Amino acid sequence: MKNTRYGKWFLVSVVLGIVVLTSVTIAAKETITFWVMPNAPDETHVPWLERKIAEFEKNTGYEVNFEIVGWGEAWQKISTALATGIGPDVFQVGTTWNPQFAATGGLEEIDIDAFGGENAFMRANFVSTTYKEKSYGVPWFAETRALFYNRDFFAKAGVNPPSTYDELKEVGKKVVAVSGEGSAIALAGTNAWDLLHNWAIVLWAYGGDLVSQDYKRATFNDEAGVAAMEWYVSLISDGLASKACVEYNQPQADAAFINGNVAMCFMGPWNIANIEQENPDLPYDIVEPPAGPKGRASFSGGSNLVILKESKNKEAARAWIEFLVSKENLVDYTKNLSHMLPAKIEAFDDPYYDAGVWKVFKTTLSYATAYPPLAVWGDIENAITQEFRNALLEGSSAQGEALKKVVKLYLDKAAQRVNEALAKEK
Repeated sequence: MKNTRYGKWFLVSVVLGIVVLTSVTIAAKETITFWVMPNAPDETHVPWLERKIAEFEKNTGYEVNFEIVGWGEAWQKISTALATGIGPDVFQVGTTWNPQFAATGGLEEIDIDAFGGENAFMRANFVSTTYKEKSYGVPWFAETRALFYNRDFFAKAGVNPPSTYDELKEVGKKVVAVSGEGSAIALAGTNAWDLLHNWAIVLWAYGGDLVSQDYKRATFNDEAGVAAMEWYVSLISDGLASKACVEYNQPQADAAFINGNVAMCFMGPWNIANIEQENPDLPYDIVEPPAGPKGRASFSGGSNLVILKESKNKEAARAWIEFLVSKENLVDYTKNLSHMLPAKIEAFDDPYYDAGVWKVFKTTLSYATAYPPLAVWGDIENAITQEFRNALLEGSSAQGEALKKVVKLYLDKAAQRVNEALAKEK
């Protein structure tokens, strides 16, 4: 005869054991929080994130909660998280933000070798993760600026895409002669928060730089810097760009080109999506930024992924970053969602980046430059941008020596403010 009492107690014990083990497993599962910016429309971005999170959880057992944080509120939210140690485990930061946030001591130092090493990434994007020669982020995606041009305007004027900044002005004059004043190019002006991005590429091509190599003093007010800003402002004073450009922000400059009102504009890869949505029949093409006296140059921007130093889930946080920057996910995210460029070199093996306009952006990014990784970069950018605005307002009606005098005046003022900021660098 069977001992049914023993059998019942054995069964209950097994069931309780399974329940206890299951509870322990559930309790042990790590959940991380991820803050990400609106890098694509919600209708495509959110489903992508949800799908990838499910895949990540299946592969690793880690859970991810995400929040889409607008760029307008991101700086303050991140600053609060860094100061309090309370916030997301992983979050997205702009490349120009990364060193400034690292200087607060609130970011986890990254062993970049665990993500393939610094040579696995585009050089400028890796530099943007550094502060005091240590890395505090992993490059995610990149952006750079190139020259968009309207084929119909060029055909009408009988010109070809310019290969130098001097040629751009010559091409612009021929376009204006046929299509009217202000029709050659649209420019960002005083209302552009990213005004410096547009001038820096000209400055570097002219052989200038923003600060000295030892980060001790401003250098953009030297001869090369004055010539580069003269070139930029003279596009308006010479009538190649509309007087309205003095007060444009970047989206207004972009719109002038996308609507078919001007022949040229410096824009980024994300603008391709704008053209496809707003004016798909626009007869446009893209070439690398023209060369200056010292060659071609462009600005390297984009976003990095960082870890909060006070995170209790750093292993899961690192795994999530590794998952996002894997070749397959990075190509998918940049090609199909954000319309940006991958910051990891192996992703460029995808044939998509070897054709048409994407090949131009890939080549341009290869020599693009990042801003100096400084804690006081925000103060530096604000100082240069403010005095640049003054130079545009006053110089857009001046020419020759008068324009040079205006430009030199405001660049010197900016340099003084920048030197004061550099003196505070830790």
